[in-house]
Amino acid sequence: MASNFNWITPVYDTLARAVFGQSLNRAQSVFLDRIPAGASVLIVGGGTGWLLEPLLRGGRTSHILYLETSARMLARASQRVLDRQLLGVVAFQLGDERTLPTGMNVDVVITPFVLDMFTAQSLRTQMIPLLRQALKPGGQWIITDFVVGAGKWQKRLIQLMIWFFRLTASIETRQLVDWQSLMAETGLRLQERQPQVGGMVSAEIWVDPLVS
Repeated sequence: MASNFNWITPVYDTLARAVFGQSLNRAQSVFLDRIPAGASVLIVGGGTGWLLEPLLRGGRTSHILYLETSARMLARASQRVLDRQLLGVVAFQLGDERTLPTGMNVDVVITPFVLDMFTAQSLRTQMIPLLRQALKPGGQWIITDFVVGAGKWQKRLIQLMIWFFRLTASIETRQLVDWQSLMAETGLRLQERQPQVGGMVSAEIWVDPLVS
């Protein structure tokens, strides 16, 4: 099942702010200062492009590939760059990890609230291996996402969001997967983990083991 956020694009940011305020944006910003100067960056599922603002204003990236499955989200993200007069090299591509250029290698992969949309099988056999393959030796994978270890009311909220996005955007999963355990199978090393949004979100940075 392929997700499609086209229908919900016009209200996506408004809904997120109504429920979480700015806390999701703050969670995504936690490890941006760890990105090395001149890094090539792959952003997967960045939605309407909020994350492009701190990245481009920070001036740390050589170029960014912005990969998004929703044409409307992609259009919003590209328009944001123009409206905010952000300077930098950004390539906008419609598609998912299966449509990445052959032999692509980047310094940093960023997946903001993406892994929570998929089943364990899809993450283990497709998404995680393909994104891992796109990461250079010594690279970084920055993840911000909801986690299964949240409290009871938080789990209920997460489950409600999953069913909402199954209805409106046809996301694949029916329940939140323990993506942290799946990441531990990749050969990458967890460098740091910071709980966010009262513990229902985790901001993490995983690095290639070549990094000390």
